[in-house]
Amino acid sequence: MEKFEPIKEEAMSSVERVLTSIKLKEPDRVPVWPLIDYLPVNYIDVTAQEMIEDPEKSQWAFEWIYHKLGGFDIAFAGGSFYMQIINPFPDFFSIFYLDWRLPGRMLDVNESPQLVENALDDPFFKVEDYDKIIEKGLLWKSNFKRAGMKDMMKLSKIGPKVAEYTEKWWTEFKVPTFNDGACSTPFDLLSMFRGSTNFMKDIYRYPDKIKEVSDFLVDNMIMMGQYGPSQSGGKTILVGGVRGSADFISLKHFEDLYWPYFKKIVTEYVNKGYIVQLHMDTDWTDRLHYLKELPKGKIYLHMDERTDIFKAKEILGDHMCIEGNLKPSLFKLGTPSLIEKEVKKIIDGCAEGGGLMVGSEIPDDAKLENVKAMIDTCKTYGKYK
Repeated sequence: MEKFEPIKEEAMSSVERVLTSIKLKEPDRVPVWPLIDYLPVNYIDVTAQEMIEDPEKSQWAFEWIYHKLGGFDIAFAGGSFYMQIINPFPDFFSIFYLDWRLPGRMLDVNESPQLVENALDDPFFKVEDYDKIIEKGLLWKSNFKRAGMKDMMKLSKIGPKVAEYTEKWWTEFKVPTFNDGACSTPFDLLSMFRGSTNFMKDIYRYPDKIKEVSDFLVDNMIMMGQYGPSQSGGKTILVGGVRGSADFISLKHFEDLYWPYFKKIVTEYVNKGYIVQLHMDTDWTDRLHYLKELPKGKIYLHMDERTDIFKAKEILGDHMCIEGNLKPSLFKLGTPSLIEKEVKKIIDGCAEGGGLMVGSEIPDDAKLENVKAMIDTCKTYGKYK
């Protein structure tokens, strides 16, 4: 590995800082989290395929970017992409249930994975499959078009490596790991299976059937979401929320078909002692107040730029840690001074009293100086008095 200066010691470790923020208290400074997936591919000798399939090389890449940027507060463990994608249970990331195109297989070795939504005329699930789910569950619908038994067999070798690297981040680097497991709502999963256009028609045509299937699925989906942490020894479960947002459905459909299941999933994971990250893509501004029904001081809400982070602080500031929400495009098209300005704006509006983490999903072609500007601004301007 390239020689780097040691990460500058601070008053708190990243583990202490993040856990303090989740508890809605003020740490030494605002935690900063660049959600880095395949960024190292553009800067060092590693391919996107290796980031998925080679735990040792992906861990090296994640450690390299961590040191190159001077340290940050949440990290990926090497091999965890494989554990996500070669997931035998149905969720957003499982190649056995959704049409993921992978580097080195359907894509060039340096292209990051791409999800192809099921076509309108030929969805993965047909309308009649709602009843089949209740009769047979979901596992009957798994397929081996994109991966096979050899991939499944590698899980027993890669799982221990992910556990080793997860432990290394928590104990050696003292940095929490991100997304040790994931769970989506029945609504989101059914939407992916049916295709968004088909499913949006279904919520008007067959709402009772969707509720019946959701009631049937939710407990098993909670159980399957613990598969990742059970293999890696991780502590964080991502609960993804996308198609329950204002960009997709009305509040009436949200209350009937989405929220009861989302609330049950999150509450059960909190009660089991997991750190829960709410990964809420798209616009959730008009339904942030529902999140006050979730356990207090146990969760962090990761939102993208579509949700108003200042409104989130106003509504949830005394209840839930918020995280976000710089535009990803800024890291490719912006400048360090612009990044610094945007970070300061978020800190000024949301940091008081604690319960804030600053971050963004980082594009694979981001400029390192822009990512570093976000990190450095949090380390200097984001200090609590």
